[in-house]
Amino acid sequence: MIYHFTHYGPEGYKDILERLERLERLMSVLDMFFMVSGILIFVHYRDRITSPQSYADYIVRRFVRIYPLHLITLAFFVVLAVAGKLGVLNIPAVSRYDLSQTPANLLLVQGWSFSKELSLNYVSWSLSAEWFCYLLLPVIVYCFRTSGTPGLVLLLAGYLVFLESLTYSGIMPFSSWMSADTWGAWRAFADFIAGALIASAAMESRLKLKSHWPAWIMMAVAITTMQMKTPPYFSYFLIAIALYLAAICERNAPPSAKWLDVLGPAASVSFGIYMWHPVIETVTYQVLWPRIFQPMGINFYVFLLAPIALTIITEFISYNFFEKWAGRKLEGAIGYRSARTKAAPAE
Repeated sequence: MIYHFTHYGPEGYKDILERLERLERLMSVLDMFFMVSGILIFVHYRDRITSPQSYADYIVRRFVRIYPLHLITLAFFVVLAVAGKLGVLNIPAVSRYDLSQTPANLLLVQGWSFSKELSLNYVSWSLSAEWFCYLLLPVIVYCFRTSGTPGLVLLLAGYLVFLESLTYSGIMPFSSWMSADTWGAWRAFADFIAGALIASAAMESRLKLKSHWPAWIMMAVAITTMQMKTPPYFSYFLIAIALYLAAICERNAPPSAKWLDVLGPAASVSFGIYMWHPVIETVTYQVLWPRIFQPMGINFYVFLLAPIALTIITEFISYNFFEKWAGRKLEGAIGYRSARTKAAPAE
């Protein structure tokens, strides 16, 4: 959020971009996010997906969790783009307001290589990538059930060769698949497989590790290598090792991470903060900054506290009063009730 808020700041403050280069070196951490997602989804669903019905149950649960927030933030940018087309608002002719990309965004396929540039709520490419991974989870589960951890190793190795061939041939228009965004789904699936492999290997490990410190240290080393501009595969491997060590510790000593429970409320709204911050950025940069804060002579970096605070407040309201309600409504509109919901007593 802070990176985007500074990256899209006023021209007079572009000097910060030189400092942002150090943040851009940390983009491999985004792959860690998809790895963690792979770990969690694999652990929770590897034994549950046993039939078309259980797969539908899983997909609906994932869909109703992510789609309402995606739809409302997408609608914001579509409304702005339409207002610009009609001349109601002065909207710049940039890819963010490309209405032709609305169908791809509605279908959550904008990160599947169908779009040349990020559009509308640009951060939703990663949500599109996550959805791609959710849909393909049975591939990972099948490899695990038929060949165990070695099967996941072979799946990841083969898939990485596939990705490298796409970038080498120029089919994937990025210097590395690890920097892909409009092709982010293909990138994320590699991370998703890696997460499943990490989870499987950690569950089978005989290590008696009960401290998180080795994982934290390994993560610090990974971040250091990113700043040193080492080959991305090196940092990628170190992140995987850090997560592997953390997973083993979680298995051996679950209470060891109890102190992190205080971050639970923040963790529950992190997805929403990610999705809402481009909306808040647009409103505050187009309205609050030029009309109120800039004329007052307030420093832009001080002003940044306003959109940050507004984003967090907006998401807490959204999470408690919109997302949960909309998820239930969407599930009802789909006409589907999971087995868990059917078995639960009426609230």
